[in-house]
Amino acid sequence: MTALQALRKYHGSLAGKTVFVPAGLSGTGLFACQLAKNVFHAGKVITTVSTAKIPKLKELLGENTVDQIIDYTKSEPRDVIEYGSVDFLFDTVGLAMQYLCLMRPGSSRIISVATLPSGNQLQDSSLMDLPHRPAIPIPFRLGLNMLDQVRKLRARRYGVEYSYMFLASTGKDLDELRRYVEEGRLRTVVGTVVEFRDIESVRNACDVVYSGKGGLGKLVIRVDKSENLS
Repeated sequence: MTALQALRKYHGSLAGKTVFVPAGLSGTGLFACQLAKNVFHAGKVITTVSTAKIPKLKELLGENTVDQIIDYTKSEPRDVIEYGSVDFLFDTVGLAMQYLCLMRPGSSRIISVATLPSGNQLQDSSLMDLPHRPAIPIPFRLGLNMLDQVRKLRARRYGVEYSYMFLASTGKDLDELRRYVEEGRLRTVVGTVVEFRDIESVRNACDVVYSGKGGLGKLVIRVDKSENLS
């Protein structure tokens, strides 16, 4: 759902455009690559993976989903991708500012889910939607606002629009994704399944997700309904 909402934020159609999704086999990146190609009809999809994951990419996402695969352990995307050629960057690894030189001046857009939100975004997000409606301390909020403005100004110097995005959970988007799966346009990839009762395995699996390295697809934590949790 995060990938779907991010791709929608491009101004205009992505058909025939170049989309760059770092970490193409991450829990979010694998959906972004497929949606970009199979739903939004991007002309070129570029992604990064480690050496060990390269053979798995076409097997898991489909033969023609990704057009350019970069082994990030051997090459920097900035050394491989043509400068000024990317129309849309879905930043899942927090390196949006490093890739500004790759963006097409004047019309490109970066959506990040891996940098930091502005203080105002965080205050208005579902994370703060609690019964007591907590308020972010003003100095912290202003600091986040300033950092967000710095990133936007840096992007603007390259003629690029940058913004951070929070997921907005909706049943409508979930139904749309289900339809894409049924139509064969979207594949789900479960990389790790751990039992909830095995707290050490849960902790280790979450550490892999948090680090952003070594994981593959989605993490599933299975709760055994037969267990007596009372």
